[in-house]
Amino acid sequence: MDFNLQAEIKQLVATKREGQYWDFKEKHHDNKASLLHDILCLANSLHKGNKYLIFGVSDPQAGCEIKGVEQENRKSQTDLIDFLRSKPFAGDIRPEIELRTFELESHEIDVLIIFEKPFKPYYLRDEYRDRDKQIRANSIYTRNIDTNTPIDKSADIRIIEMMWRERFGLDVQPSDRIVDFLWKPEEWDKDIGNKECAYHKYNPEYQIQFGEPREFRDIFSYFYINKSSFIGEAEFKYLSTTLFTLSYMYCDEMRIQLAVPSNGHVRVSRREVWYMYYVLQSRNGAFLNFMTDSKLDFQSQSAEGIFLLYRNHDERKEFENYLSNNLRKLDDIHDSDIGRYIQSDLDREDKHFIFKPIEMVKVKNLFEYWRIHKDIT
Repeated sequence: MDFNLQAEIKQLVATKREGQYWDFKEKHHDNKASLLHDILCLANSLHKGNKYLIFGVSDPQAGCEIKGVEQENRKSQTDLIDFLRSKPFAGDIRPEIELRTFELESHEIDVLIIFEKPFKPYYLRDEYRDRDKQIRANSIYTRNIDTNTPIDKSADIRIIEMMWRERFGLDVQPSDRIVDFLWKPEEWDKDIGNKECAYHKYNPEYQIQFGEPREFRDIFSYFYINKSSFIGEAEFKYLSTTLFTLSYMYCDEMRIQLAVPSNGHVRVSRREVWYMYYVLQSRNGAFLNFMTDSKLDFQSQSAEGIFLLYRNHDERKEFENYLSNNLRKLDDIHDSDIGRYIQSDLDREDKHFIFKPIEMVKVKNLFEYWRIHKDIT
């Protein structure tokens, strides 16, 4: 279960009001046009972040009382996805959603998450009616503070203009835009290892300049069949301006290309456990996506790197807290053959790192167990 999300929803309910990115409904809609109207308004909100349609909580005029939805005919995530998929969205661009259920004050509430994506405005190319409610064709709805655009009207032209500017990236800083471009490596002209510069095919003013790599060896080098590895600096540029730099590396004698991972550790009393990781929701995570052509794996020949791949920084904090409280579970994991082999290799070469290969394998195994368990509970 996502405890951070649950805490956020609990906090929103406690405010006893609605806002630009959250809306309370005492029960699930019985009118589908009204449901679609609420989703469109939240999806088109200019709030920078996910939006929430919260079922099982009364509106502010009724005190935002937690009523729960366990006694009514509820819609499932599949119902809602199929509902949106069947509607004539302009350009076939639809809001991305997920339905989560939480328990608050002994009641179940459903939370429809509408994910923030740079695809606003969402609107229908044909009208949609359910009984006395009608979504108008080509009308753009949004949410301003705590109020939806009326179903028979359209948003102010100023707000609509801001949506289009967001979709076309006209209000995005160059340093953020180049990170967005990294999520589509197929749109780049690149030949890493052979060409010093990669540039975006459709926006060639955005470039990545790869500095000359130098040979080095770190603990992760030993997890590959060939321990030869190289590291270099990549400059991310807009025209002639360097926006930021990130480190890149080749492993297994240049057979695999990666962003350089971050070092992580937890400390309990005098014991420290070290490991390496990436956070997808970061510049370095986007760079990893670029370097691996969206594969996001660390496989080379029959060997694989021992890195953890977090979805976001909150997940990293959550796992490190779990690790700190479950060192006994970590110790109970059987020593792997690969971990023992690498440790003996290090001993033969008289190499010393703060990282312990046997423990790194255990941390990754515990992380995979934790994530599966978290996602199904």
